[in-house]
Amino acid sequence: MRVAGGDPTAALRVPGPTRVGRFQLEREEFLPSLDVADASDRTGVWDVLAHPDGSLWFTTFFGSAGRVAPGSGLVTRFPAAGPGLNELALGPRGRVLASRYGYGHDLHGGVVVFSPDGRVEAEYPLKAAPGVRPAAKSLAWDPLRREIWVNTDLFQDGSQKVGHDVRVLGEDGRERLRQTQPEVQFMSFGPDGTGYFAEREGRRLWLRIRPPGTVRAPAPTERKVPLDDAFPVGLDFVQEVRAEPRGRVVVTRWSGRIHVVEADGRILNVSLPRPGGRGLYYSTALRGDRLCTTLCDAVTVTCSELP
Repeated sequence: MRVAGGDPTAALRVPGPTRVGRFQLEREEFLPSLDVADASDRTGVWDVLAHPDGSLWFTTFFGSAGRVAPGSGLVTRFPAAGPGLNELALGPRGRVLASRYGYGHDLHGGVVVFSPDGRVEAEYPLKAAPGVRPAAKSLAWDPLRREIWVNTDLFQDGSQKVGHDVRVLGEDGRERLRQTQPEVQFMSFGPDGTGYFAEREGRRLWLRIRPPGTVRAPAPTERKVPLDDAFPVGLDFVQEVRAEPRGRVVVTRWSGRIHVVEADGRILNVSLPRPGGRGLYYSTALRGDRLCTTLCDAVTVTCSELP
């Protein structure tokens, strides 16, 4: 993509491996990867979800999604879902939600609902005004209100500017809420319905923690934790918000700046290296006071001590 001047379809011209990587946190070393290649694949794995049944689900964007059993290595593909699938999230009753970003010239996105065995149960296209094509990015399932949250890129015909919003869909796919400000860059929910939202307005970035049982509007029991007052808009993005044991919440940014919000409100900040200024950090796991974060550049994991 870099060599082709930013053309993402250039990946299709250079076949590569299609694997699910595995990293052992205790020893901080890679385990053998799982080969999930299909005869039609020409690009690598896009996103991975660890399902409670022990299987690993994955998307490939340009190809089909699927799952793999780590013990046997058995791979099952879901070609009926089509291409363009982006990120994955666990849904209700063992179902899996996938965002469809779009594909080729068809950038109209939506949310795909998979049954636990990989059948497409439903797809909910995202609505937009004429001339605007929404592409679905990250998604999350709110188990308390039984709602799907999904944020978007909004492409407008004849314009290079990309807008953003976040949608809240009912379990039946009907849109219940649409929000443009503040920009919700990532959201996740705990098993009890506690919501975690990385939000940006201007150059201010914060984490909003919404306890279960509150309404969507700001409530006195919400916490709004400031993370950055000089956020580099257009150069950085929050890719993950993960609630960890002991009340910790980890916010991972493309740049490698990691915010760990402690249960007592303290904020620990870690800046991970980006050799040559390349690659994007995506996902962080904590083990004690060590954190390990995936870097999308030659398949790397970077580990560091918390301050």
